[in-house]
Amino acid sequence: MTDNANDLVLHWGTSKPGSRDWQRAPEKLRPENTVMLEGGAACETDFQDCEDEECDVEVAGAKVPLQRITITVPPGSQEVGGVTFVLRSADQTRWYRDANGNFFIPIPTKRGEDLDETDPMGRFRNDLERTIADSELNAHHWTLMHRFHKAADVINEVLDGFFEVDQTEAMADIYVWLRYSASRQLTWQRNYNTQPRILSAAQERLTHTIASAHSRTTGEAQEWVRLTLSTVGRGGDGQRIRDEILHIMHRNHIPEKKGTWMEEWHQKLHNNTTPDDVPICQAYIAFLEANGDRGAYWRVLSDAGITRQRLESFDRPIVCEPEFFQDKKDNLIKEMRNYLGILKNVHSGADLQASAAAVGNSLPGGARGYLGYVTSHINSPQILPFLEAAVEARTEIAHSVVGNRDLLYLDVALENSIRAAAERGVGSAGFGAAAFMGPLLQNLCLSKGDNEEACYCLKAWNSLPGSVRSGGRPSREEALQAVAVLNRVRRLLSETSDRIVSTIQEFATALGNATKCDPWAVEIFAEEVVRGGPAFAISLVISAIEPTLRQLAELGAWQVISPHEVMGVVEVVDHLSNVQDKVYEEATVLVVENVTGEEEIPEGVVGLLTPDAPDVLSHVSVRARNMHVLFATCHDTEPLKQIQAAKGQYLRFKPTAAGAVTWVSPSLQSIDAFTGSILSGESQQGAGQGLSLSIDIPRWCGKWVVQMNEFKNGVVGAKSKNLANLRGKIPDWIRLPPAVTVPFGSFEEALELPENRAIRDQLRDLVTKLRQLPRQLAAPPPAAANGNGNGHANGNSIGKRPDGPAALLAQCRELAMQVKVPEQLKQQLAAALQESSIPVPENEERWALALDALKGVWASKYNDRAFYSLRKCGIEADDVRMAVCVMRVVPARYAFVIHTKNPSSNDANEVFCELVKGLGESLVSGMVPGSSIAFAARKDSLDNPETLSYASKSEGMFVRESLIFRSDSNGEDLEGYAGAGLYESITMDATELVRVDYNDDPITKDPEFRRKVMSDICKVGAAIEAALGSAQDIEGVVDPDGNVYVVQTRPQV
Repeated sequence: MTDNANDLVLHWGTSKPGSRDWQRAPEKLRPENTVMLEGGAACETDFQDCEDEECDVEVAGAKVPLQRITITVPPGSQEVGGVTFVLRSADQTRWYRDANGNFFIPIPTKRGEDLDETDPMGRFRNDLERTIADSELNAHHWTLMHRFHKAADVINEVLDGFFEVDQTEAMADIYVWLRYSASRQLTWQRNYNTQPRILSAAQERLTHTIASAHSRTTGEAQEWVRLTLSTVGRGGDGQRIRDEILHIMHRNHIPEKKGTWMEEWHQKLHNNTTPDDVPICQAYIAFLEANGDRGAYWRVLSDAGITRQRLESFDRPIVCEPEFFQDKKDNLIKEMRNYLGILKNVHSGADLQASAAAVGNSLPGGARGYLGYVTSHINSPQILPFLEAAVEARTEIAHSVVGNRDLLYLDVALENSIRAAAERGVGSAGFGAAAFMGPLLQNLCLSKGDNEEACYCLKAWNSLPGSVRSGGRPSREEALQAVAVLNRVRRLLSETSDRIVSTIQEFATALGNATKCDPWAVEIFAEEVVRGGPAFAISLVISAIEPTLRQLAELGAWQVISPHEVMGVVEVVDHLSNVQDKVYEEATVLVVENVTGEEEIPEGVVGLLTPDAPDVLSHVSVRARNMHVLFATCHDTEPLKQIQAAKGQYLRFKPTAAGAVTWVSPSLQSIDAFTGSILSGESQQGAGQGLSLSIDIPRWCGKWVVQMNEFKNGVVGAKSKNLANLRGKIPDWIRLPPAVTVPFGSFEEALELPENRAIRDQLRDLVTKLRQLPRQLAAPPPAAANGNGNGHANGNSIGKRPDGPAALLAQCRELAMQVKVPEQLKQQLAAALQESSIPVPENEERWALALDALKGVWASKYNDRAFYSLRKCGIEADDVRMAVCVMRVVPARYAFVIHTKNPSSNDANEVFCELVKGLGESLVSGMVPGSSIAFAARKDSLDNPETLSYASKSEGMFVRESLIFRSDSNGEDLEGYAGAGLYESITMDATELVRVDYNDDPITKDPEFRRKVMSDICKVGAAIEAALGSAQDIEGVVDPDGNVYVVQTRPQV
C-alpha cells in the first residue's frame, strides 16, 4: 500500500527460503493484472486505487488517496521465503529502491517440528543462517570472490536491519562462515576461475565493508566484526600476483614449460590465486634455502595443512616436485621473498610486517616507537619487553582503530604476535611468567567487546605487590591475595570461553555438517576459537604460577576448574587418554593420575579429579564446562587417596564456596575436603539408611503478627527466638535490628479463608500425590540447586517427569504465590512495623512487593532441596510450618557468616568466619561465584585473626532501602539436623548484582583496618556462643559506619 501520488507498478519476484535471489513468482501468487517479463525472473503488477474503508485515511482534514496490491501466500507454503521488489512509475520515468538495493519482505515458513527433516535448511535458526547456507550449498559458480561479495552484501543487510536477528548473533554467524572459509573447510573454487585482480577487488570490497561495520557496531557485536576481518586477506593490487610471477620467471630465464613445478604454480596463480599461495611460496623459499631439499618443501606445506592431494585438487593442479636451480638460487630467494610480500599483502591481512607497512600515516604518533620495537624483535628471546611494547602499541591505536581497516589489521596482527610470544615464553619462564600477566590482561581488555570484568581483573592484578607481579618471592599474605586475583581471572577466562562456545558452536555445527566440513573441525570449532584468542595465553600463565603461589600461601588441596555438583561411581585410571573412547554405562567419577588437557571426556563420566594441572582453557577444561562435568585438580595426595579408596562406591561431590571439594558417602557421611576424615555431627547409619526425626506441628497462635516480646516456643522459629533471647546478654556494641514475625500456621490459616479455599484444595491434592510417591523417586537431584531450590537432574530424569516430585513441587509453589493475603495480616503487620520503628511500605505498590516477598517465603516450604532433605528424615513437606521474620535490611558495607566451632577442623576453640562486600545473600545463596574472605581466630586470641583466603568474587548483591522476609520454619532447627538454608529469605525489593573491587577496598589493602573488622566479627561469635550456651551459626553485617549487626543466629550443626 502506498500514498505516492504517481501511478505505480510493482516490479517483483519471489525468493526461496534462506535466499534473496530473484526467482519467478509461482502462478498462484500472481494477482490478476500481473505481466511476466521475458528473459528474466521478474514480473510486474499495477497498483490499484483503494476505495475500501481501511483505505479511508485523512491528514489535516484532507483525504489521502491510496494505492495497493494484494499478494496472498497460502498457509504453510515452503517454496517461498520472501518477496523481492522495487517500484517504478507507470510512465517509466522513475524507479524507487531501498537505498541502492531491492526491497525485501520475508515470509515466515514452518520450522522445527513441522518441517521435513530432509530439508537441509531446517537445521538453521534464522533467515541469515539460511541465506549463508543456501549460498554455499546451491550456488553453481562459487569461489572466494563470490563468497566475499556475498558476505559484503550480507553484512550490509544485517546493518540495515533486513534480517530479524540480534546484531551480535548475526556478526558471530558471519565470522563462523568466513572462518570456515579461511581454514579451507569450505570450497575455494567451484566451476569458475577468478583472476587475481578480480579476487583482490572482492577482498577490498569485503574488508572495507567489515571496517565500516566496525564503526557501526559496539560491544560484543563489534568484537565479532573485528575477528571477522582476521579471516580475510587485505586485497590490494592483485594484478601484481599475476604479473610478478611472470617477471620472476623471465628475469631468471625459467621457461614456461608444461610439466614443471614453476609453470604449474604460475598457471594456478594466473587463473585462481588463493591464500594457499602464501605457504606454497614459503615452502619454495625453504626448498631453495635447503639447497633443493624437497623434505623442507613438504614440511612447510604440512605445517600449513596443505597435502599433496590438495595441490593436485586445484583447478590448475600442482603435481610436480619443485626444481632446484643452483645458479639461480640466491637471486630466486631474494625474488621470492619479495613476491611473498606481494602475496601476503593480498591474502594475509593479519601478517604483522605487512600490516605495519600498510598502515602509513594513519598510525598515531605515540604508537610509532612501540611498533618499531615490535617489528624488529618479532622472534626475540626477550619475551617481556616484546609483550609490553606490543600491548602499548595496541593501547596507542585503540582510540583511532574504530572503522579504520588498516589499523584494525595492525591491531589483529599485534594481538596474534602477543599471544604467540607469550606461548613461546611461558614454558621456560617458570614463576617468572607472572611478569607476563599484566600485559596479557591488558591485551585481553583491548580485545573484548564487553571488557568491564577484564578491566577489573587487570586493576586487581596491578594492585598486587611487586614481588608477585614481577615473579619474585612473595610472602604468604601477598601470595594469598594473588591466588584470589588468579581465581577471579580464571573465572573471567571460563566465562569468556563459555560465551564464545554458546554464541558460535550451534551455527558452526549446523553449517559445518551441512557443507560436509571435516567432522573434527566442526566438533572443536568454538574451542579452537577460544584457544586461538588472547585468553589462552593467560591460562598458560595461571598454570605456570599458581602451584607456587598456592604453596607460598599455604592453601588447601583443591583447584576447581569446572564447578558442578555430581554423583557417580568412583573409578581410578592412570591416563585419561586410555579411556577417552570408553562408554560408562552409569554415572562415573574418574580419578585420573595423568591429564594432558587434550583428551576427550568419556561418555557417562560426570566428574574428573586429578593431581595433574591442565590449564583452564585446555580442551578437556572447555569440554567439562560445556558438558556440566565436575573437573578439579587436587594438589594434596591425601584427599585423592581417600577418594581412590572408595573405588566402586557411589559418591556425591560438591564444590564449596571456599574453592574446595567435599564428598558424601552412601551412608550420608560428609567427608572433610582436606583430610578425608568423616566430620562429626553427620549421620553414621549404614548405606541406605537415613535419619529418622520427628517434627512438632505447631498451631496458629490466633495472631497474624507478633512482636519480639511474644517470640515464644510454638509461635515462632529459632531465628526469631534467638534474636529476642540475645537482648541484654551481649555487649552493647553488637547491634540487634528490631524484628516482627508472622507466626507459625499463618499460611495454613490464610488457606482456610473463603477466597483461598480453591487453592487449598488443589494444594491438598498435590501434597497427597507427593506423599504417595515411592521413596526412590525422592532421591536428591545430583545438580546444584539454584536460588529457588530447583535442581537440574544430571543424568537422572525422574525429577523432571510431569508426575515426579519436581513438577509437583513447582505447582505447589505456583499455587502458594496465588494466595490472597488476609487484610487483617496486612493491617497488623503495618502496626507492628511502625511500633518497632521498622519502615512501613509507603504505598500500595510497595505493599504489593512486601506481600509477594511474604508469599515467596511461604512458597519455599515446597522447594526441591527442602523436600528431598526432609523426606530422607521421614518428614513430609506439608508438616512444615513457616514463620516469617520481618526486619529492615541493614545497609551493608560487608556481610559475614560466623561458625563458632570451626567446621573444617571441628575445633571448638576456633571461630571460623567468611566475609563479602554487600548483602550476605552473595555469601550464603551460592548465586555469586567466587571465594569470600575467610579468616579464623582462636578464642583465647580473638584480637589476632588469621586470614585464610581473600575474596575472588566479581560481584556483590545490593538492594535499596527495603525490608527482608526471613524464613523461620519448624524444619530448620531440628536437633542433630543441618537444616540451614533449606528455605528462602527474600528482600521486598529485587537485589542487584554490582561489580565490586576487593583489591581497592581497605579490607584487602589496609592490614590494620582488616585486622580490626575481623577481630570484631570473631568477638561477636564468641559473645553470642557464650550468651546462648552452644556453638552458633551466625549471620550479620558491618554497616558503612563500622557498626556490627547480627541479623540471625541458630545452633551450629
